[in-house]
Amino acid sequence: MPKVFETDLLSALPQSEVSATTPPPAPLLTGTESIPKLEAPGILESPHDMLLESGHQRPSQPEEDHNDPLRTLVTWKALSRPFKKKDRSFYTTVAILVILFSPIALFLGGMPLFFALAALGFVVYVFNMVAPEDVDYKFSTQGVTIADHFYHWQELDSFWMSQKDGHSVLNILTQFRFPGVLMLTVEPGKEEEVKRVCARFLPFREIVPKTLVEKWAEGLQKHFPLENPHK
Repeated sequence: MPKVFETDLLSALPQSEVSATTPPPAPLLTGTESIPKLEAPGILESPHDMLLESGHQRPSQPEEDHNDPLRTLVTWKALSRPFKKKDRSFYTTVAILVILFSPIALFLGGMPLFFALAALGFVVYVFNMVAPEDVDYKFSTQGVTIADHFYHWQELDSFWMSQKDGHSVLNILTQFRFPGVLMLTVEPGKEEEVKRVCARFLPFREIVPKTLVEKWAEGLQKHFPLENPHK
């Protein structure tokens, strides 16, 4: 080996220069010192937290969950039944009919039939004199609510729309003997929305079903109106 590599270069230098070039040894940890905590750089912060710190608000959750099985579909408030105030000619005609049929009722059925006829006239009078109150209607994914009565969709059959006494009426045929038909007065302007929601659960009848009594009553009303049609 050449002599130059065997020479200790540090020994050849003065002691002052050796101490200046040699770094001091690192202090040893005894276990009592605390290790300084490293702070996470800002680049690791969540973008959502950065938006909140900059003044942006947390996005709100949607108010309506379309997967909710108990969701309300449509609500409205209207009369409990179609109502139109009758004029004086209507009540006069009803009174005349009761008086004319009273002798026939007495002859055929006696006093029971006579009292039944008088009670029918009184009911017609009160039914058309007293205006009905407003009630709340609601369609949900489970059924139909009318005031404090509830009907499941499985208990209903079909529906159709009609006009009565100047009101739009939603008629729902039920699977019960009573009530056989539910008549819901629809709020003006909500006819199409109510019809669209109802069609999701029930079939729509384009031809209105009518019983023999209803056909007879319509024919009688057409040829012998109880109210003056020219007024």
